[in-house]
Order: sequence, then C-alpha cells, then structure tokens
Amino acid sequence: MNVGLRTDDERGAQRRPAFGIGRRLGVVFALLAALVGTIGVVVALRVGEMHVSVEQVLEEQRESMYSRDIAHALHALETHVHLHDATRLANDSDALALMRELTADATGALAELEKGPEEDDPSEQRHTDQEARLYDALELALHDLDAALVARADTARLLAATRDASRLADVLRDEMRQESQKSSVELLDRGRELRVQVIWMTAAALLVLALVTYMVQRWIVRPVEDLRASAARIGGGDLAHRVGIDSRDEIGELAREFNTMAGELQGMRGDLEQRVEQRTREFVRAARLAGLGTLAAGIAHEINNPLASIAGCAEGLERKLRSGGTTPEQQREYLQIIAKEAYRAHEITSRLLEFARSDPATPLPFAVAAVLREIEVLLEHQLRARSVRLDVDCDPEMPRIVGNPSEFKQVLLNLLHNAIDASPSGGKIRVTCRRERSDAILEVEDQGPGIPPDRVERIFDPFFTTKEPGKGTGLGLAIVHRIVEAHGGDIQVVDTGHGALFRVRIPLVSAAA
Repeated sequence: MNVGLRTDDERGAQRRPAFGIGRRLGVVFALLAALVGTIGVVVALRVGEMHVSVEQVLEEQRESMYSRDIAHALHALETHVHLHDATRLANDSDALALMRELTADATGALAELEKGPEEDDPSEQRHTDQEARLYDALELALHDLDAALVARADTARLLAATRDASRLADVLRDEMRQESQKSSVELLDRGRELRVQVIWMTAAALLVLALVTYMVQRWIVRPVEDLRASAARIGGGDLAHRVGIDSRDEIGELAREFNTMAGELQGMRGDLEQRVEQRTREFVRAARLAGLGTLAAGIAHEINNPLASIAGCAEGLERKLRSGGTTPEQQREYLQIIAKEAYRAHEITSRLLEFARSDPATPLPFAVAAVLREIEVLLEHQLRARSVRLDVDCDPEMPRIVGNPSEFKQVLLNLLHNAIDASPSGGKIRVTCRRERSDAILEVEDQGPGIPPDRVERIFDPFFTTKEPGKGTGLGLAIVHRIVEAHGGDIQVVDTGHGALFRVRIPLVSAAA
C-alpha cells in the first residue's frame, strides 16, 4: 500500500480565501481604531472648551473680587463724607488722610483690573468693551475725587464726587457679577455635555468591543478549540476522526489539510500494522526457536551431569561384578550414588515443570506476617545447622495481599534458601516487610559475597546460577520472578557491598476487601 503526502505545489495550487481572517480582523480593528480616534478627538476638543471655560470663570472671579473691593472702598469713603461737615472735614487731617487712603485702595484695585489676565482675555468682546468704558469712567471719577480731597473741597463737592465714583463702582461690580455667573453656568453646561458624550462614547466602545470579542470567538477561538480537540482525538489513536470545520478562511484550509493528513496517516498506519503483524509473527517464531534452543541446552546441561554419574557408577559396578571382586559395601555405595543422581535428575525435571506451569490458582487474601512465621519454623533446623541468625521485622498491621499463599511461601523459601547458602557461618539474614502507599515491600538481605554487576541482569534467567556446579539448578530465582509478576508485582536485586538484597513489591488490598 503506497501512501504519500501531497507536495507543496499541490497545496500552493489551492486558491487563497478572498476575505480571510486577516482581512476580517483588519477591518474590525480599523473600525475600532477609528472609533477610538473619534473618541479621542471629541474628548480633546471638549476638554479644550472646558479649559477655556475654566480660565474664563477664574478671570471673571478675579475681576468680580477687585470690583467688589473698589465698591467697598468707595462706599466707606461716602460714609465718612456724610459723617463730617465742611468745617470739621477741612481741619481734620486724619479724616482726610483716611479718605485719601480709601481712594488709593480703590485706584489700586482698578489698576489691577486694568492689567487683565497674563494671557489673552477669554471673556466675550462685548464684556471686554464694556469693562474698558467703565474703567475709563471710574478712573476719571477717582481722579476728580482725589483732586477734591487734596484741595479740601467742601462737603457737597466731595459728596458728589464720591457718589459719582460709587455709582460707577456699583455698575462695574454688577457687570462683573453677572459675567461671573454667566461663565459659571456655561462651565457647568459644558461639563454636563462632556459627561453625556463620554457616556455615549463609552457605550459605543463597549458595543464595538463586544462585537470584536464575538467575532474573534466565532472566527478564531472556537475553530482553534475544535482543532485542538480533534488533534487530541487523532493523537489518541482515533485516525478515523475528522475536523468538522468548513469555513472559507485560513482555519478552514487548516482543517481541510488536517483531515487530509489524518486520512494519509490512517492509510499509513494500516500498512504499518500489516508490516508489524508480519514482523511480529516472524519475531515470535524466532524467539520460540531461540527459547526452545536455550531451554534444550539448559536441560541437556543439567541432566547430563547426573546421567553421566549414573552411567559411570553402573559401568563400574558391572565391571566389578564381572570380575567378582566387589563387596556388598561397594555395591551399596554405587547404588546410593545412582539413586542420589536419579533423584537429582527428578528434582531438575520437577522444577522445570513447576517453572513452566501457568495454571492460575484462585486468589485469596493472606497476611505476610503469618507466612513468615510458618517459614521460620520450617527453616529453624537449617539455620541452626549453618549457625545463621534470622531477623524478621514485619508490620503486623499491614493489609493483606490477594494471591496464592503457597506460591508466595515458595517465593520466600527460595529467597531464604539462597540467602542461607550465601551466608557465612555466624552471619545474619534480615527480612523486613512494610507498606509503601498501595504496595507491600518485602526485603531479604544476606551477608554473603554479593552478586557481581555483570551477573545482575541474568540473575533471573532459567538455568543461570552463581553457585558451584552440582549445588543449584538455576531455576529457583526464575520461579520467584514468574510468581511475583503473576501477582502484579516486581522484584529487584541490589548488591549492598556486604551482601545481596532482594526487594519484592506486590500490590496490597485492604482487610475489608
């Protein structure tokens, strides 16, 4: 089955979308930019108008304050003129000095008014012209009043000059007050207009943002999420799945390319599965032949030694019987060797059958501590004969294991037999069992010579042994490995530097279960 991906020329031959996501987003963001620009221009213009209005209000308040000071000074002067007659006033230097001081205050305030603001006057031209006329008239009246005070004119002249100046000051004060009130009202009106416009522009901006969010969600986010979910399904192995996006934009093109890729991968996987299946059958056949050869070689090697001993003893006994030079003790010795080697061959075949046995037993919950107590009793005589001490440390509250108790006992017996054989006289074997999360950990550690690193990887292989010839079949640890894996666990071996440590990990089950 030949499956190939499309070339770049074939992909480039497809017509690009006329109004894709890039152009759509460009139009949307152009409208958004235009809206933001419009809002900025309107706000800037309105803020400029507000600034002018504020300056006008401040200027009118300044003018109103000085005009009020002028009116107060002239009214006070008029009151003093009323309180003095002509004779007393002409001879009262203190009163004349006070009146001239009040006139000077009014003249100074008028001078401040005439200075105006540092920048251009924001007031209306009508008001500015009216101010100029009143300034000139009031300046002339104050000049006449000061001249009358200097000449110590009679009360009638002073009173006329004072009343004329006071009248002009009142007119100026009223004009300033009216203009100040008018500018304050205009400032408030512009503030209200700006607030309403800002509210409407904010609402329009929020509406446009909501529209942009909806478009981005519809054109980009949702299709990309569909692509992500489809990629997860296809990545999980569902190559028959297809992306359900049929839009005429870049994401639609990506979806179609994605579906094409999934179809091509599906075809490639079918072809690959056929090849893998074929290669797997060949590999299994070769592995079976190799395993059969290894097993046959191991059996021949292990059985050959006892058979050679049996054949040698039988031939020797036959020669002695033919020559008539054998004694009953020699015959008994030859027969004992033959029987011993026959039982050894029987043990090898029994262990081999036990290793190859795959009949599952009914799993039962059992306690590790109870199995350890039974094994201590079974190995008591062997431990005493080798002068080896056994230390057992097992958590009595550890939950039970579900499995075959007899097979688990066989695991412990094989590990402990190997530990006893490896331990020197006076040595110690340590057995511990504990719980780690949801697993039971069983460790058997001896004080023997340990296991060389180059032999650790082969320690669980059938017919591999580190013992001297004739002292082991090489099937004990292979049986242990098979039983532990059948219980869903694993076994590890560690060279501690002062012995070997076998660590068995098996899943636990609670007592209630």
